[in-house]
Amino acid sequence: MKHGLMVIAGIVVMYFGLIFAASELGGEVVTLLRPSADGNFDEVRIWFTEADSDAFIEHGSDGDWWLERLKAGGPLSLMRAGLKVDYHAVSAPDLHARYHELRREKYGIADQIIEQLSFSSVDTCEGVVVRLQRTGFSGT
Repeated sequence: MKHGLMVIAGIVVMYFGLIFAASELGGEVVTLLRPSADGNFDEVRIWFTEADSDAFIEHGSDGDWWLERLKAGGPLSLMRAGLKVDYHAVSAPDLHARYHELRREKYGIADQIIEQLSFSSVDTCEGVVVRLQRTGFSGT
């Protein structure tokens, strides 16, 4: 019994370790400075894609407080390569499939690992895509 629990615990640790490794080591990870209801900002590490003059992130789900604020557009910042980059951000659910294409191109095998281990696909993903248009840079 004790041995079986250790095996199960080891599998769980390996499962989450593989997800963590794929997400953190699979390519560029930026820090989203997400507004919080108390007026501060939460720091969330996320993947980031770009196409033409726009950038895209996917984080959260419909009904999240911070995403509701972005429906009409608003400011959002990312920490990227040690620089704070400011954006005008708009919720863009119509670009969900495009975001997943760009993410697969950029993150490759890491994206496939995350998708498989989370039992997710572009069709079942509930994340909300946000389109970002750059407004400025500032130092760290």
